[in-house]
Amino acid sequence: MQRCSETIGAIASALARAQIELANPEKSLTAAIQSPFPREGDRGFRYASLANGLDLVRKSLGRHEIAMVQRTSIDEAAKRHPPRPSCLFA
Repeated sequence: MQRCSETIGAIASALARAQIELANPEKSLTAAIQSPFPREGDRGFRYASLANGLDLVRKSLGRHEIAMVQRTSIDEAAKRHPPRPSCLFA
């Protein structure tokens, strides 16, 4: 039984090179969460947008000829279209 592709070395090598270039996106957005307890104050945090993270990933993967394709499908139970990201290697 074949457990992986015979050509996995090519994609694994390209992914390893792409990962070296990746850095965490800048946390430029802020949010506050109200505490449900009257004695505790609100909590704030900083975060990066999904768009900024995807931009970094797409650029790094693209330099190594790896495409990230985001397709949608219909979840019949929930009647929504959840994204299903996947990678392609040329």
